[in-house]
Amino acid sequence: MKEINTVRGIIERSAEAYANRTAFVLKNSDNSEAAVSYSDFRTDVDALALALYEKLGLRGRHIGIVGDNSYNWCLSYYAVLSGDGVAVPLDKDNPSEETAQLMSSGDVSVLICDGKSGRRLAEYTDESVLMICTEATDNPRLISLDTLLAYGYKALAEGKSVQYSIDPDRMAVLLFTSGTTGVAKGVMLSNRNIVSDLKAVSTNVSITYEDRSLSVLPLHHTYEAISQLMVLSQGGSICFASGFRNLTADFLFYRPTVLVCVPLLIEKMGRRIDRELERRGKKGRLRLFSLVSGIVSEEGKRKTFARIHESLGGRLRKIIVGAAACKSSTVEAFETYGFRVIIGYGLTECSPIVTCNSDLERKSDSVGKPLGCAEVKITEADEKGIGEITVRGPMVMLGYYKNPAETEKVLRDGWFYTGDLGYKDKEGFYYITGRKKNIIVTSGGKNIFPEEIEYHLMKSPLITECMVYSKNDRDITAVIVPCLDEMKRKSKSDVVTSEQTELYISAVVKTVNKKLPPYKRIKDYVISEKELEKTSTRKIKRHRHINGGD
Repeated sequence: MKEINTVRGIIERSAEAYANRTAFVLKNSDNSEAAVSYSDFRTDVDALALALYEKLGLRGRHIGIVGDNSYNWCLSYYAVLSGDGVAVPLDKDNPSEETAQLMSSGDVSVLICDGKSGRRLAEYTDESVLMICTEATDNPRLISLDTLLAYGYKALAEGKSVQYSIDPDRMAVLLFTSGTTGVAKGVMLSNRNIVSDLKAVSTNVSITYEDRSLSVLPLHHTYEAISQLMVLSQGGSICFASGFRNLTADFLFYRPTVLVCVPLLIEKMGRRIDRELERRGKKGRLRLFSLVSGIVSEEGKRKTFARIHESLGGRLRKIIVGAAACKSSTVEAFETYGFRVIIGYGLTECSPIVTCNSDLERKSDSVGKPLGCAEVKITEADEKGIGEITVRGPMVMLGYYKNPAETEKVLRDGWFYTGDLGYKDKEGFYYITGRKKNIIVTSGGKNIFPEEIEYHLMKSPLITECMVYSKNDRDITAVIVPCLDEMKRKSKSDVVTSEQTELYISAVVKTVNKKLPPYKRIKDYVISEKELEKTSTRKIKRHRHINGGD
């Protein structure tokens, strides 16, 4: 069998292997399900590819895609990758001015957008940019996607086919990093990068044609994109969440078996479940099962915690978590409930997954072992074995777009220097301790990892989220968002005063400080009533808060 090394090849193989199976599950206006088969999906992709590359003549062009997660977003992405264009996924939540700037930086001359994004961006984009709308529109700037599909269907009926030569090693996708430090760089990925990572992670995490994945994370992020491609490569189906606020309804409607998410989401789910167990007096059962978890089958756990499973649709079996560090206590709790939780680590620059736990071998506090395609090593390790994580393999990016200086900083002698700090245990499992850029170096030469202190703070149910930093490399400061619901329960009152909040948080800080050596102790803290500003993948934008953005 010919080796597949392009995303287009994955779609073609799946269409042949799973022709009549459901690739996408959509929700109709009457709240009924609509199914798109693999065969129909390939037809739609071919039709749009022919329209883009033949009718509009967009060969070699950089084509932006922006909008809510949807079938049309996926259709557009795979149609662009079916030719020699470059897909440029963009964050729908970015301010219009920022999106326009990224389009200019990425040489985007065509933009595929949903109606909301199209109306917003029409006045911010240059008139020379061709805009294609995935919804019906009367805006003269926007070409209707349906019009292009009609052309493509006609061309297919006349015997035309998508037969473009795709170089697996040229840039196929241009992704802008999320900007936790305030600077977005354009990451260039090839087809070979993406497919190499896909094949490797598929050996660690089992997805079958019976699985249904709920798409929650933004599709412009490569973590969600590779997860969806993994589902499609195995004949599973994908459905789209209508937003974080409507997740409960989406779980009950779609009844997914797989959820790909970031730590913030699973931790919020965990807190909600914890409150419900406490309300029903079932916390003792959780503690008991956590002690015997290793000898109770997943089926036994699912029966014991049936209500939790029913609240998530009744079929959810696997939760795949990445993009940031996750509390081991949260992972262990969900494993006790009977869910299989897979933690991984990666970066956009690595397509994105580098290390991953597996179905057969996993640790709740580790990000797993390197994928089969990846070489990973710790460089410049300290006395504790902590150093910078460096990676080599076919999934490492081509470089940063039009930015050779930044590329040379991170790609050296064939190795990608991630900027993440971590260590490896004797069994080969990796652990992330923080970001190199976030390290606080005291005047006495001591290194402090903010993430370590944040980890201790987040053990308290009284804290929703926090961020630790130091402006002067001396005094450790924490920005803390309290969990008011937990405080209400603790105080047995529907109202929590600012004085009570101060007392609760002060007690938590004192408890944490007792566990830390003097130079790591929190000297000051700020209580924030509002959620900390984050990227679309729910990472805190540290630079905004450190520089007075809070």
